Amino acid sequence: MERKSFFDFLRQQQPIEVPKTVPVVITSYSQPHVLQQRMKEAHLTHGQTVRGDISPVRLEINFGKMVLYFCPAQEIMVNEQITPGDGGSIPAEAILEGFESIVPGNVKPGLFHLKNAKFFSNGTMQLIADENTVFEEIKYQS
Repeated sequence: MERKSFFDFLRQQQPIEVPKTVPVVITSYSQPHVLQQRMKEAHLTHGQTVRGDISPVRLEINFGKMVLYFCPAQEIMVNEQITPGDGGSIPAEAILEGFESIVPGNVKPGLFHLKNAKFFSNGTMQLIADENTVFEEIKYQS
């Protein structure tokens, strides 16, 4: 009978592949009311589309996806007005669009500046990512 060590088993295992990107989602715990408040403070209205930055936001891993949390957000900085709003109120529900492939698979959870996202509200608050949208990690010095 041939004896095999536990380490023989480990040597046979295939390396774990890190995905190129990880999907970003929001949940009921993402606190969309904070996004709504920050949009109001930036004087955005219903139907308006702007490109801007929101900071800080938190990314946390949950079941293989990155969950985006708005709770730490302090402000939205509007960089570009795309379309004007109609003066109506900002809706309460939030959705993400285009966030499937902008976060590298090896990113660590933490606080980030979300830069160059589009903010739109028409029935729902929509945070839209495109090729210009990036998450910049906030690094703290100790």
